[in-house]
Amino acid sequence: MWLTAIYYDGRQARPHPVTLCVEGDKLLLQGRDIVRREELASLKIPPPLGSTPRLILFADGGRCEVADRQGFADILPDAGKSVVAGMENSWWHALAALLLTLILLSVVYLFGLPYAARVVADRVPVHLLERMDNQFFASLDQTLLMPSKLAEERRHTLEDGLRRLVLPPGEDRLAHIEFRGSPTLGANAFALPGGSVLVLDDLVNLASNDQEILAVLAHEMGHVYEKHALRQMLQASVIGLAMAWYIGDVSNLLAVAPTVILETRYSRDFERRADAFAAELLRANGIPVSRLADILEKLEAAQRNTAPNQPVESAGAMDYLSSHPATEARIKHLREL
Repeated sequence: MWLTAIYYDGRQARPHPVTLCVEGDKLLLQGRDIVRREELASLKIPPPLGSTPRLILFADGGRCEVADRQGFADILPDAGKSVVAGMENSWWHALAALLLTLILLSVVYLFGLPYAARVVADRVPVHLLERMDNQFFASLDQTLLMPSKLAEERRHTLEDGLRRLVLPPGEDRLAHIEFRGSPTLGANAFALPGGSVLVLDDLVNLASNDQEILAVLAHEMGHVYEKHALRQMLQASVIGLAMAWYIGDVSNLLAVAPTVILETRYSRDFERRADAFAAELLRANGIPVSRLADILEKLEAAQRNTAPNQPVESAGAMDYLSSHPATEARIKHLREL
């Protein structure tokens, strides 16, 4: 059985029409001024790839392209066969590979990325975390934030209340509280990577008593000690995470820090752990854990009352609950502690 093919001698790009057949253990190739008889064992025949022509590669760099795939399979039935080649040409194997890839990507996203963020967060030096805090205030003090309108005595009272808290063994005290006002951010508090906690006037005014404010601060301290803000930033900035992981470069994180912190929505696990930290801290200081549930309910009610009067695109986008989701189950759990 003879097949038509195109031959390239490996020295010039000019194609040569040829015919070929198999004679025993040899391949015979003939064309104008071309005759080759090669041992089959000396030839390299790649596996079939889709609907492309079959290839025969010669040791001296020449190659032959055969468009008749079925004829090629008839004269060289075992050429280029492999398990991998069979899988590449099977839709079922292709779908299985795609499914496996999606599963692996999901596992990396759900488990690998948080693990890497946690490891990197523990490696970031304190002075760089403080730079992130400074970057946050330098950026937002000129845009979304304004000086606090709380009386100085009121601010000192809250700071003193926080300083008097007895912290769990091995824990350091909160770096400091920063009070600001912001009509845009509303009743809110943010735990920053460097250990600062931003408390906004509306949150203080919403609380019925200082214990509710201390409960929020205790919750934010949980985020600080667990480095949730930094870990969330790392997870949100995959490029920044990679740079920090491999070469310790956190410049990408410093650039996106203000935006990412504002847009962070803590995971349920982060919220659960921060709530557990707050509950332990409040109990150790004789403050009912229900105070945290009380202020969360007030925030939830304030959100419901405010949202209808805001544009759709901004309603609830910057309130405390947008970054600290408070479900009924969470509030119920706090009341049961």
